[in-house]
Amino acid sequence: MIRNHLRSNAIAYLALFFALSGTAMALPGSNTVFSDDITNGEVKTPDLANAGVTGPKLSNNAVNSPKILDQGVKSIDIGNDQVLSADVRDDTFASGGLAAVDLQANSVGSAEIQTDAVQATEIANDSIDSGEIVDFGLSNQDVGVLFAEVSATGALDNSSGGVSVIKLGGSGNYEVDFARNITACSAVATIGPSGGGSALGEVNVADRGGNVEAVFVDTNTSAGAGADLPFRLVVVC
Repeated sequence: MIRNHLRSNAIAYLALFFALSGTAMALPGSNTVFSDDITNGEVKTPDLANAGVTGPKLSNNAVNSPKILDQGVKSIDIGNDQVLSADVRDDTFASGGLAAVDLQANSVGSAEIQTDAVQATEIANDSIDSGEIVDFGLSNQDVGVLFAEVSATGALDNSSGGVSVIKLGGSGNYEVDFARNITACSAVATIGPSGGGSALGEVNVADRGGNVEAVFVDTNTSAGAGADLPFRLVVVC
């Protein structure tokens, strides 16, 4: 009777023996290990097969920066159109942000440049030629040409801007001020009104003593007598 009892309860006694002795016991069957069979914190790296942890095994937001190897994220790991401006540091390339080496050749177009953002310091010397300039897009000031059209009475009929005229004492004497230093410029003039019609006579142009921003204009009849006459004046710098 005792023999039959031992035979029928052998597995139970064996399990009790292993439990009391602390000896590991193989679990019967396959796929029989469940989470409650594993002590918390006991699964270590050597227990995991290479490439054994896949995406579905990770919970959302489970991988943060300390879990990523430095320089471990490659372009293949980033989806198309996933890096936005908020993800790029606002700074000079010396301490962050993008540098010239980060940009593909011919990758920056006019749409990427803010209106009025390119200043003189961003343009290399002698880098702009006529092909980059709209035909007739430059003003007289842009090309260093100033002009004034003056009536016989000394009224300013037309000009390149910022010009003033003073009718001096005596016949045919005028001061034309261009509101900028023109000592390195050259001035020429001709007799003639700003509008239609014609005038005969002679005109002389000279530097204006005591005023580096002006020229002295002297108009005369064809016989050389001083006379108030209309003239057109051009200053090239």
